[in-house]
Amino acid sequence: MARWLWTAGAALVVLGLLAHAFGWDALLWIPTAVVESVRDYPESYGIVALGVLLMVLARLVGGYRRRD
Repeated sequence: MARWLWTAGAALVVLGLLAHAFGWDALLWIPTAVVESVRDYPESYGIVALGVLLMVLARLVGGYRRRD
């Protein structure tokens, strides 16, 4: 759990630094482009979303295995 919190915190720090350096407008075009792509090609991204869903389900069913 601590590892995930550390990773999330580091990602937020990087996001904040990027927003400061480039501005929010430059960073927010990426989500806008993704939404437009999904609207243009919903079947392709539906298959990708289904694959991600199956991967998450496999992780939940299989459980978390700790590496020692």
